[in-house]
Amino acid sequence: MTAPRMHRNQKLTPVIKGRSIAQIAWDGATALLHFDNGSVLRIHTPAPPPKNAPPATLGKVRAVRQSTEAIAFDLDSGATLQIPLAEATSCVMLRDAKGALEYAD
Repeated sequence: MTAPRMHRNQKLTPVIKGRSIAQIAWDGATALLHFDNGSVLRIHTPAPPPKNAPPATLGKVRAVRQSTEAIAFDLDSGATLQIPLAEATSCVMLRDAKGALEYAD
């Protein structure tokens, strides 16, 4: 079975392009991407990462790509951080440092 093609997320890319992912934390099966400006992106995933999973690559976001099954953050370093999605929609939410909603799908 072929994985679905990932397309550039035209709404999220301009919102977070240039922000640096400072830390990735987990709350159960929810990934929490903390950016250097204090904003936090919540991504609902099918399951938490395995306990022995290698640390994720961090860096400055160049672009965001998304399919119905995963979201990928292309970084300035050339690396890509890919995270599986729990569902095709309603899995991604970005709030600024004060808690105001910046993006949701």
